[in-house]
Amino acid sequence: MLALAAAVWSVTIFPGDTDGAATAVAGRPGSHPAGSGPLALSLQITPAPYQLPTGITREVVFTQRGDLLIAGGLTQRSGSTATVSRLNPVTGRVTQAGQLAQPTHDAAGALLAGRPYVFGGGERASTAAVQEVSPGRTAILAGRLPGPRSDLSSVTVGRTAYLLGGYTGSRYAPDVLATTDGRSFRTVAVLPVPVRYPAVAALNGHIWVFGGQTRSGPTDVIQQVTPRTGRARVVGFLPHRTTGAVAFTLAGRLYLAGGQQILNGGARPHLVTTDEVLAVDPTRVTVTTAGHLPFPVANAAAAVLAGTVYLIGGTGAHRPLPAVTRLHLVPPAAALPPSTPTTPNPVTAPGISLLAEPLPASAPWLGPPLTSGHLAPGSDPSALPGDILIADNHNNRLLIVDPQGRVRWRFPGPGDLAPGQAFRRPDDAFFSPDGRYIVATEEDYSVISVIDVARHQIVYRYGTPGVPGYAANHVANPDDAMMMPGGMLITADIENCRLLLLSPPAHRPDRVIGRTGVCAHHPPQEFASPNGAFPTTNGHYLVTEINGDWATEIGLNGHRYWSAHPPGVAYPSDTNEVYPDRFLTADYSAAGQVVEFDARGHLLWRFGGLNHPSLALPLPNGDILVNDDYNDRVIVIDPVSNRIVWQYGHAGVPGPAPGYLNDPDGVDLTPPNSLVITHAATMGTAGRPSAHRPGG
Repeated sequence: MLALAAAVWSVTIFPGDTDGAATAVAGRPGSHPAGSGPLALSLQITPAPYQLPTGITREVVFTQRGDLLIAGGLTQRSGSTATVSRLNPVTGRVTQAGQLAQPTHDAAGALLAGRPYVFGGGERASTAAVQEVSPGRTAILAGRLPGPRSDLSSVTVGRTAYLLGGYTGSRYAPDVLATTDGRSFRTVAVLPVPVRYPAVAALNGHIWVFGGQTRSGPTDVIQQVTPRTGRARVVGFLPHRTTGAVAFTLAGRLYLAGGQQILNGGARPHLVTTDEVLAVDPTRVTVTTAGHLPFPVANAAAAVLAGTVYLIGGTGAHRPLPAVTRLHLVPPAAALPPSTPTTPNPVTAPGISLLAEPLPASAPWLGPPLTSGHLAPGSDPSALPGDILIADNHNNRLLIVDPQGRVRWRFPGPGDLAPGQAFRRPDDAFFSPDGRYIVATEEDYSVISVIDVARHQIVYRYGTPGVPGYAANHVANPDDAMMMPGGMLITADIENCRLLLLSPPAHRPDRVIGRTGVCAHHPPQEFASPNGAFPTTNGHYLVTEINGDWATEIGLNGHRYWSAHPPGVAYPSDTNEVYPDRFLTADYSAAGQVVEFDARGHLLWRFGGLNHPSLALPLPNGDILVNDDYNDRVIVIDPVSNRIVWQYGHAGVPGPAPGYLNDPDGVDLTPPNSLVITHAATMGTAGRPSAHRPGG
């Protein structure tokens, strides 16, 4: 009981229409391909630059004063929770916001007169309880449903909340209930196909009910309820039998995201979790593919805030996820790959116009693979949200590798370098905010290169190749250079003990943070060999210092917020943020490890057995992407099971052939999941001060 999916809260927000690639459903009414909508907007899907503190699924989510309230659900230990949390959707900060009167999951939620209500759900059995959530306090039992009901969904239209589907403990509930106060209920319609775990959304006076679980299994029916007339009917069909999805409306089109689908391929039908986002034309009831989530997920909850849909938590392949995914509509020219985005501030170099040219129709790495797949046995491609960029240091190359282990893009190839130009020992590489460029630091070659991905050309360099120094156009072991949305570069200049802000096409620093050549831990006035400056969601940067083993949060306004020693780490490398007050660092030593810790230096998680790992990045699904340098591999770690679930490269066997790496020293995800793109909204701003300011 109470299995398979989460309730969904959806609202109508914009009039209009969108466009998508057709997914025909042969032999079904209302399944012809959809045409272009009048606004021709594209759905942009990106992971948030943070995670939740822990995985959650089958919860209820509300909007309140610019924040999101997360109530109830199942935790990573598969227990119902009574916790109500407040999520700042910009910074990712989560705070305690009260308690439910009783733990629950698989409930429905709605705002009535601005007050959040949780309807039904259950813990060990279905409940009829209606809980009025009071942020900061314990919820009150405000009323009762006409009978016990879990696995239901809800939608709010005007001042009325409608409850659809669900399970009473003995039967699938067909009656559609309406309430304006959470205490009195009336039946407004009866579903022709009773379901539990449906996805629901409202548009133009109708409530749409997508899929769900019937007594004979998941269904593909699309049902439409018209509360004004009491009419409920089947109006169309989904491409697959689906349960546990979420539904929402944007610009006059209905969307359906994730869920579990019955696929008919192979010897027998089987249930799989999907990453698909479908658009449904409400006029013709046609279903089209609008995009893909960063990972497969079911049982999530969704809320719409300021024109952005936030998809919270859910169940992945094996466990509740700490994920937050953002979906919103943009003009096609601003969409991320397969249509790459524009950026408003052009940056120019001699003879080159960076970020100002017409953008390519598709990302080059989405073309045919250059090699067949090569993964270590037991690797699960679904652990990755998309392709990854690898700085293959000793092979003097950059690779883009897909989750199946196929090389999709390589630099440099024959003819990619100009006469007399060399590309040596790339140690880190990150995509630009528009996805068109890769910024690579050639640390041992004393130069930073900006590479046009489509044209396979270096279009800007800072530093004098092979000549370390500290004067203009010189660096000494530059590390982790990243491009801000306005085109400025930030990099750690290790041996000069400083951070540099660079504005191409200039070849002198726009700004120096730290004192050149003075290597001591006194940030931000002085740094002790900084090897990374990574953005946080509050607009600050995390600077890692090798000497003294420090991680420090600073603002570009020159303020230090905290410093801490990553616990038990001999050589900290590239500290970055998982979510506020949880940080991830790699220990670049023979006893290599990846460590999570807080701003007071308390150990939160550790994974050992590595050999000089230099960078670990959190993935949207809660896994961790690591380049295990001296083991010549890139891996994905599941931090819940503490297992390696994906590996490219042969452990301890270097080489240049497909499937081999040689001291891989840097990784990034391809757009739209890449580090700088997910942080673009706050990267480079001074940000508001952190809530925590422990000393160090």
